[in-house]
Amino acid sequence: MRAQKIELSRAQVQQLADHCEKFDLKQWFIAKDQGAYVGASAGAEPEKACIFYFKGCDPKKDKEWYDTARAKFGGDDFGEMMDVKSLKDALAEKEMTAIEIKVTTRSISITHIH
Repeated sequence: MRAQKIELSRAQVQQLADHCEKFDLKQWFIAKDQGAYVGASAGAEPEKACIFYFKGCDPKKDKEWYDTARAKFGGDDFGEMMDVKSLKDALAEKEMTAIEIKVTTRSISITHIH
């Protein structure tokens, strides 16, 4: 698998952090199952989820989402939990305009973009 990247704007990072705070969530996730995405969820209802999809991997918008997610991330589903502190740390940097999340078969990295 080639490294896959998603960029969240400062506003999206704030939205995800606010969602976690609203529902008292300590972690957010990076996952591949029904698409490939990052986000947080406090339940099955859509209003309890804050999700951002990797390009081409949104089942509601991308006709070939299944094949695209499989090609980018492989056939196995996965979920990795991340500490909400990573979002708060990014937001604490006044000059941060976005974060880039990079996923490989061996690692996940988060880079603050200025």
